[in-house]
Amino acid sequence: MIIGLTGASGFLGQHFTKLAVAAGHTVVGFSRHPREGQRDVAKLDFSGLDAVVHLVGESVLGLWTAAKKQRIRESRIDLTQRIVTAMRALPDPPKILVSASGISFYGDRGDEVLDETSPQGAGFLGEVVRDWEAAVKEAGDFARTVVVRLGMVLGKDAGGWPLQRKVFRLGLGGRLGSGQQWVAWIQVEDAVRLLLFAVEQAQVSGIINGVAPGALRNQALTTALAKAVHRPAIFPTPAFALKLLPGGMGSIFLDSVRAEPRAALAAGFEFRYPTFAEALKALV
Repeated sequence: MIIGLTGASGFLGQHFTKLAVAAGHTVVGFSRHPREGQRDVAKLDFSGLDAVVHLVGESVLGLWTAAKKQRIRESRIDLTQRIVTAMRALPDPPKILVSASGISFYGDRGDEVLDETSPQGAGFLGEVVRDWEAAVKEAGDFARTVVVRLGMVLGKDAGGWPLQRKVFRLGLGGRLGSGQQWVAWIQVEDAVRLLLFAVEQAQVSGIINGVAPGALRNQALTTALAKAVHRPAIFPTPAFALKLLPGGMGSIFLDSVRAEPRAALAAGFEFRYPTFAEALKALV
């Protein structure tokens, strides 16, 4: 299968490319500065491709100024709309579109167990994800569409782990707010395996929660991280301080999202890292 990949040079994109190539697929990366074998992301030429995997999106980290929030929206919604338009314009468009998304769709939901049928929650990111996924679904008249709502992705080279490792190694780690909020996560190897699973398995469509079965509270996550780097975790960050971050950015750290991967498990996907202890062992 020939798979077009936006975000090919990013964290997930690099891991996905290695996995897909090892599985016998050809990956055509899209980049602003294309190298040999890549295509210019500005032109969005999807001719000759069997599938498109869309991983581009402005990082939600960084101060949420008005300009930052606009980039978060445009990089997800506007670009996805352009991708769908470019695919539809082809006489023989790719028949599969798999797009990353986020569990921030659900908003702050306390202890509620969330699956793919749970409704949208409140908040800026929930609205962004809603419109992002709506743009993906516009390709449904000519392609099988899959949206993978990713949780916190853990990998040695990027994602949530490197920054956390630095903070905890300095002995500055601690719970965020009350520490009772649920954190849904996924190890990077499982994340890209799930994305490729969505490409390869014809029975898979619609929404999939890209999270491991073992969601845990922030306090438990904090304790596990501190133990892994042999440091105490005695510097909690109070909720009021996080709520002072501009543009509502504190929601990234304080929202409780107890998402479960019911659709992935029902489709037969098997996690290699179903528990946080197993994922952390792979990182450390």
